[in-house]
Amino acid sequence: MYLNNLFVFGTLLPGLRNYNRFIRDHKPEIYPARAKGVMYYLPGDDYPVVLEGEGEAEVKGVLYKTRDLAIILPEIDEIEKYTGVESQSLLIREIKDVEILETGEKVKAHMYLWPPSKAKWLKENGVVILDGDWAGFLEQKDK
Repeated sequence: MYLNNLFVFGTLLPGLRNYNRFIRDHKPEIYPARAKGVMYYLPGDDYPVVLEGEGEAEVKGVLYKTRDLAIILPEIDEIEKYTGVESQSLLIREIKDVEILETGEKVKAHMYLWPPSKAKWLKENGVVILDGDWAGFLEQKDK
């Protein structure tokens, strides 16, 4: 079974550059959502990544639902440098539980994550975004 759900939290959020480039034209259903994980900002690259686990930390984002996901994912895999092999990928893509905020419904969705094997590097070089809200972080950063 192929999932038609993708949870995003960074440059693929509505209105941001990669949303406009890869998602917008497919007209997905969009639901504010959250997932478990710790968000880090990579200052040198100027984007966020998420490391799974570490307690009850949450990441705020949106869930896209579209039958075009089979078309969209290979393009996003390329920009996220996901190859399917953790040691050769910048990020990994996994199926995770995501909660739709309006209804509380929990669904499965594709989500790009920082590989656990590279967690030590991330913790030494990334900046934790405590509330897991990239959009809010961008607003504060631009002030």
